[in-house]
Amino acid sequence: MAATAATQRDGRCTAPGPLVCRAGAAGGGPVRHPSARLALGLLIFVLIAWGVGELWISLAGSTDLEAVRSVARERSPGLTTAAKAITWAGSAVTLAPLALVCCAALVWVGLRREALAVAVSLAGAILIYDVAKLLVARPRPPLKHLQLVHGSSFPSGHAAQAGAFWCSLVLALGAAGAPRLAAGLFAAIALVLVLAVAGSRVYLGVHYPADVVAGVLLGAGWAAFVSRSLRDPEVR
Repeated sequence: MAATAATQRDGRCTAPGPLVCRAGAAGGGPVRHPSARLALGLLIFVLIAWGVGELWISLAGSTDLEAVRSVARERSPGLTTAAKAITWAGSAVTLAPLALVCCAALVWVGLRREALAVAVSLAGAILIYDVAKLLVARPRPPLKHLQLVHGSSFPSGHAAQAGAFWCSLVLALGAAGAPRLAAGLFAAIALVLVLAVAGSRVYLGVHYPADVVAGVLLGAGWAAFVSRSLRDPEVR
Protein backbone atom coordinates (compact mmCIF):
# COMPACT_ATOMS: atom_id res chain seq x y z
CA MET A 1 0.00 0.00 0.00
CA ALA A 2 2.85 2.36 0.87
CA ALA A 3 4.52 1.62 -2.47
CA THR A 4 1.32 2.30 -4.33
CA ALA A 5 0.76 5.59 -2.54
CA ALA A 6 4.32 6.64 -3.21
CA THR A 7 3.89 6.24 -6.94
CA GLN A 8 0.85 8.53 -7.20
CA ARG A 9 1.03 12.21 -6.43
CA ASP A 10 -1.40 14.93 -7.51
CA GLY A 11 -3.02 12.56 -9.99
CA ARG A 12 0.29 11.81 -11.75
CA CYS A 13 2.41 8.69 -12.12
CA THR A 14 5.86 9.11 -10.57
CA ALA A 15 8.89 6.82 -10.33
CA PRO A 16 9.64 4.17 -9.26
CA GLY A 17 6.30 2.56 -10.10
CA PRO A 18 4.45 4.04 -13.10
CA LEU A 19 3.02 0.63 -13.93
CA VAL A 20 1.15 0.68 -10.63
CA CYS A 21 -0.54 3.94 -11.61
CA ARG A 22 -1.51 2.54 -14.99
CA ALA A 23 -2.93 -0.55 -13.39
CA GLY A 24 -4.95 1.65 -11.03
CA ALA A 25 -6.41 3.58 -13.94
CA ALA A 26 -7.24 0.33 -15.74
CA GLY A 27 -8.94 -0.92 -12.60
CA GLY A 28 -11.68 1.71 -12.72
CA GLY A 29 -9.94 4.99 -11.91
CA PRO A 30 -10.13 8.10 -14.09
CA VAL A 31 -8.66 7.97 -17.61
CA ARG A 32 -5.49 10.00 -17.22
CA HIS A 33 -3.59 9.62 -20.49
CA PRO A 34 -4.38 12.59 -22.80
CA SER A 35 -4.83 10.46 -25.93
CA ALA A 36 -7.30 8.19 -24.15
CA ARG A 37 -9.25 11.16 -22.79
CA LEU A 38 -9.40 12.74 -26.24
CA ALA A 39 -10.55 9.53 -27.91
CA LEU A 40 -13.27 9.08 -25.30
CA GLY A 41 -14.19 12.75 -25.62
CA LEU A 42 -14.61 12.43 -29.39
CA LEU A 43 -17.03 9.58 -28.92
CA ILE A 44 -19.01 11.46 -26.27
CA PHE A 45 -19.24 14.63 -28.37
CA VAL A 46 -20.46 12.65 -31.39
CA LEU A 47 -23.10 10.91 -29.28
CA ILE A 48 -24.21 14.22 -27.78
CA ALA A 49 -24.51 15.80 -31.24
CA TRP A 50 -26.46 12.81 -32.51
CA GLY A 51 -28.83 12.77 -29.55
CA VAL A 52 -29.43 16.52 -29.54
CA GLY A 53 -29.97 16.56 -33.29
CA GLU A 54 -32.54 13.79 -33.23
CA LEU A 55 -34.31 15.33 -30.25
CA TRP A 56 -34.47 18.79 -31.76
CA ILE A 57 -35.77 17.57 -35.12
CA SER A 58 -38.53 15.63 -33.38
CA LEU A 59 -39.59 18.63 -31.27
CA ALA A 60 -38.94 21.71 -33.40
CA GLY A 61 -41.64 21.26 -36.01
CA SER A 62 -41.66 24.23 -38.41
CA THR A 63 -39.99 26.68 -36.00
CA ASP A 64 -36.56 26.46 -37.65
CA LEU A 65 -37.97 26.67 -41.16
CA GLU A 66 -39.99 29.79 -40.39
CA ALA A 67 -36.88 31.42 -38.94
CA VAL A 68 -34.85 30.69 -42.08
CA ARG A 69 -37.62 32.03 -44.30
CA SER A 70 -37.82 35.20 -42.23
CA VAL A 71 -34.10 35.79 -42.68
CA ALA A 72 -34.32 35.06 -46.40
CA ARG A 73 -36.96 37.78 -46.82
CA GLU A 74 -34.40 40.35 -45.61
CA ARG A 75 -31.79 39.50 -48.22
CA SER A 76 -30.16 42.31 -50.17
CA PRO A 77 -27.17 42.49 -52.56
CA GLY A 78 -25.00 44.18 -49.94
CA LEU A 79 -25.85 41.73 -47.15
CA THR A 80 -25.36 38.80 -49.50
CA THR A 81 -21.88 39.99 -50.45
CA ALA A 82 -21.00 40.48 -46.77
CA ALA A 83 -22.34 37.05 -45.78
CA LYS A 84 -20.41 35.30 -48.54
CA ALA A 85 -17.22 37.02 -47.37
CA ILE A 86 -17.76 36.43 -43.63
CA THR A 87 -18.58 32.76 -44.06
CA TRP A 88 -14.97 32.13 -45.17
CA ALA A 89 -13.88 32.73 -41.56
CA GLY A 90 -15.44 29.35 -40.80
CA SER A 91 -14.34 27.47 -43.91
CA ALA A 92 -11.78 24.67 -43.71
CA VAL A 93 -10.16 26.17 -46.81
CA THR A 94 -9.32 29.22 -44.69
CA LEU A 95 -8.90 27.69 -41.26
CA ALA A 96 -6.65 24.73 -42.14
CA PRO A 97 -3.74 26.81 -43.51
CA LEU A 98 -4.32 29.45 -40.85
CA ALA A 99 -4.11 26.75 -38.17
CA LEU A 100 -0.82 25.53 -39.65
CA VAL A 101 0.62 29.04 -39.46
CA CYS A 102 -0.61 29.54 -35.89
CA CYS A 103 0.69 26.15 -34.76
CA ALA A 104 4.10 26.85 -36.32
CA ALA A 105 4.22 30.22 -34.55
CA LEU A 106 3.27 28.66 -31.21
CA VAL A 107 5.93 25.96 -31.59
CA TRP A 108 8.47 28.62 -32.55
CA VAL A 109 7.92 30.47 -29.26
CA GLY A 110 8.04 27.25 -27.25
CA LEU A 111 4.29 26.67 -26.77
CA ARG A 112 4.10 23.15 -28.16
CA ARG A 113 1.20 22.13 -25.96
CA GLU A 114 -0.88 25.08 -27.14
CA ALA A 115 0.02 24.31 -30.76
CA LEU A 116 -1.15 20.74 -30.30
CA ALA A 117 -4.38 21.97 -28.73
CA VAL A 118 -5.14 24.22 -31.72
CA ALA A 119 -4.48 21.39 -34.19
CA VAL A 120 -6.50 18.79 -32.28
CA SER A 121 -9.35 21.24 -31.70
CA LEU A 122 -9.85 21.94 -35.40
CA ALA A 123 -9.26 18.38 -36.60
CA GLY A 124 -11.48 16.91 -33.90
CA ALA A 125 -14.31 19.35 -34.63
CA ILE A 126 -14.23 18.34 -38.30
CA LEU A 127 -14.44 14.67 -37.36
CA ILE A 128 -17.25 15.27 -34.86
CA TYR A 129 -19.51 17.18 -37.22
CA ASP A 130 -18.79 14.87 -40.17
CA VAL A 131 -19.92 11.82 -38.21
CA ALA A 132 -22.84 13.68 -36.62
CA LYS A 133 -24.08 14.80 -40.04
CA LEU A 134 -24.14 11.19 -41.22
CA LEU A 135 -26.01 10.05 -38.12
CA VAL A 136 -28.59 12.86 -37.97
CA ALA A 137 -29.01 13.20 -41.75
CA ARG A 138 -31.11 16.36 -41.58
CA PRO A 139 -31.99 17.77 -45.02
CA ARG A 140 -30.93 21.32 -45.89
CA PRO A 141 -33.56 24.11 -45.68
CA PRO A 142 -35.94 23.94 -48.66
CA LEU A 143 -35.23 27.39 -50.09
CA LYS A 144 -32.73 28.99 -52.42
CA HIS A 145 -29.14 28.39 -51.30
CA LEU A 146 -26.80 31.29 -51.95
CA GLN A 147 -23.76 29.02 -51.67
CA LEU A 148 -23.02 25.58 -53.06
CA VAL A 149 -23.16 23.01 -50.24
CA HIS A 150 -22.96 19.24 -49.86
CA GLY A 151 -24.09 16.82 -47.20
CA SER A 152 -26.73 17.16 -44.52
CA SER A 153 -27.59 20.15 -42.38
CA PHE A 154 -27.09 19.31 -38.69
CA PRO A 155 -24.74 20.47 -37.24
CA SER A 156 -23.19 23.32 -39.20
CA GLY A 157 -19.63 22.45 -40.13
CA HIS A 158 -18.61 26.08 -40.62
CA ALA A 159 -19.98 27.03 -37.19
CA ALA A 160 -18.27 24.05 -35.53
CA GLN A 161 -14.94 24.76 -37.18
CA ALA A 162 -15.11 28.45 -36.34
CA GLY A 163 -16.08 27.74 -32.74
CA ALA A 164 -13.27 25.21 -32.30
CA PHE A 165 -10.50 27.15 -34.01
CA TRP A 166 -11.11 30.64 -32.68
CA CYS A 167 -11.86 29.35 -29.17
CA SER A 168 -8.67 27.28 -29.18
CA LEU A 169 -6.65 30.39 -30.10
CA VAL A 170 -8.26 32.35 -27.26
CA LEU A 171 -7.38 29.56 -24.83
CA ALA A 172 -3.83 29.34 -26.23
CA LEU A 173 -3.32 33.07 -25.65
CA GLY A 174 -4.56 32.72 -22.10
CA ALA A 175 -2.26 29.77 -21.43
CA ALA A 176 0.66 31.67 -22.94
CA GLY A 177 0.21 34.43 -20.37
CA ALA A 178 -0.84 37.17 -22.78
CA PRO A 179 -1.72 40.54 -21.18
CA ARG A 180 -5.29 40.52 -19.92
CA LEU A 181 -6.33 43.45 -22.11
CA ALA A 182 -4.91 41.87 -25.27
CA ALA A 183 -6.42 38.48 -24.46
CA GLY A 184 -9.79 40.05 -23.73
CA LEU A 185 -9.75 42.04 -26.95
CA PHE A 186 -8.87 38.98 -29.00
CA ALA A 187 -11.59 36.97 -27.25
CA ALA A 188 -14.16 39.64 -28.17
CA ILE A 189 -13.02 39.65 -31.80
CA ALA A 190 -13.13 35.85 -31.91
CA LEU A 191 -16.65 35.82 -30.47
CA VAL A 192 -17.86 38.32 -33.06
CA LEU A 193 -16.27 36.27 -35.85
CA VAL A 194 -17.85 33.02 -34.69
CA LEU A 195 -21.29 34.59 -34.34
CA ALA A 196 -20.93 36.28 -37.72
CA VAL A 197 -20.03 32.98 -39.38
CA ALA A 198 -23.00 31.29 -37.72
CA GLY A 199 -25.35 34.04 -38.86
CA SER A 200 -23.99 33.95 -42.40
CA ARG A 201 -24.84 30.26 -42.74
CA VAL A 202 -28.48 30.94 -41.90
CA TYR A 203 -28.59 34.02 -44.13
CA LEU A 204 -27.19 32.04 -47.08
CA GLY A 205 -30.02 29.56 -46.63
CA VAL A 206 -27.80 26.52 -46.11
CA HIS A 207 -28.54 25.93 -42.41
CA TYR A 208 -31.31 26.20 -39.85
CA PRO A 209 -30.65 28.29 -36.70
CA ALA A 210 -30.42 25.14 -34.58
CA ASP A 211 -27.68 23.80 -36.87
CA VAL A 212 -25.41 26.76 -36.28
CA VAL A 213 -26.12 26.98 -32.54
CA ALA A 214 -25.23 23.30 -32.18
CA GLY A 215 -22.14 23.78 -34.34
CA VAL A 216 -20.80 26.68 -32.27
CA LEU A 217 -21.43 24.89 -28.97
CA LEU A 218 -19.88 21.65 -30.20
CA GLY A 219 -16.81 23.39 -31.60
CA ALA A 220 -16.18 25.66 -28.62
CA GLY A 221 -16.96 22.89 -26.15
CA TRP A 222 -14.58 20.53 -27.91
CA ALA A 223 -11.80 23.16 -27.91
CA ALA A 224 -12.27 23.71 -24.17
CA PHE A 225 -12.22 19.95 -23.57
CA VAL A 226 -9.02 19.56 -25.61
CA SER A 227 -7.32 22.39 -23.75
CA ARG A 228 -8.25 20.84 -20.41
CA SER A 229 -7.21 17.35 -21.48
CA LEU A 230 -3.78 18.50 -22.58
CA ARG A 231 -3.02 20.16 -19.25
CA ASP A 232 -1.09 17.07 -18.30
CA PRO A 233 2.49 16.90 -16.99
CA GLU A 234 3.43 14.35 -19.65
CA VAL A 235 2.41 16.68 -22.52
CA ARG A 236 5.33 18.99 -23.12
